[in-house]
Amino acid sequence: MWLNVAMRLSLILASIGLFVMPGFLISASFPFWQEQGLKPLVGAEWFPYEGLFGMLPALVGTLWSVGLALVIAVPMAVAAAIMTSEMAGKKQRNLIRFGMELLSGIPSVVYGLIGLWLLLPWLQSSFNLLSGHSLLAAGILLSLMVLPTIMVMAEDAISGVALEQREAAANLGLDWSDRLFLVLLPQAWPGIRAGILLASGRALGETIAVMLVVGSMDRIPDPLYNLLEPAQTLTSRIGREIGEAAFGSIHFSALIACGFILAIISVILSLVAHTNQRVRV
Repeated sequence: MWLNVAMRLSLILASIGLFVMPGFLISASFPFWQEQGLKPLVGAEWFPYEGLFGMLPALVGTLWSVGLALVIAVPMAVAAAIMTSEMAGKKQRNLIRFGMELLSGIPSVVYGLIGLWLLLPWLQSSFNLLSGHSLLAAGILLSLMVLPTIMVMAEDAISGVALEQREAAANLGLDWSDRLFLVLLPQAWPGIRAGILLASGRALGETIAVMLVVGSMDRIPDPLYNLLEPAQTLTSRIGREIGEAAFGSIHFSALIACGFILAIISVILSLVAHTNQRVRV
């Protein structure tokens, strides 16, 4: 009886949260959208006390840092998952998995401090920069943070492929690489995709670690592919300015609007990840 009550209560609270959070983002950011319209989405200048709320540099910085993190982390995580599930022994697998789960539990501020201590000086000396603060630093740091999540979920997905599928592939005469790319990875793709989705959500919402290494400069990289310049992300902007924005002000509403944009991106990623697209020959 008590278990049923607890389950129903959890369902009710989850349902309330599902409506409360979007409602808060919409209502709190509505004054900003009402006053500014959609112009801030393509604006490049952010000076709140002058009424300028250009979000484009932070939006570009967010997409660059998250995209770079996934480009680095996904191949490495999938390769590690293949190695642990298909090549490593049981003891090695358990040891590697324990290490990955340990890394995923480290607080983000610790990653940020490590980035300040090791990553930024290395980038500064390697690329002869005035400062190591850059989109590249944010992307590398985020890749380290999301790699364990992708690796663990990918390893579970690959290990979960039915033995019958493996035996059928072997009976057809497929070698190991063919079994991997034609049987294991396609069968494990839903689990890998779920891991990428979770990793993308963490990378999008990461604040402290990114804020410490990205530089928080409101400018679009010039040229656009230059990842060695200090930049801004939506989360680093929120983290730096939310404490100084008066509650209820247009500045406060603009920062909530940044969070609203992040929520929209997360929803889009979720829809894309759950869309089963298959190419039929």
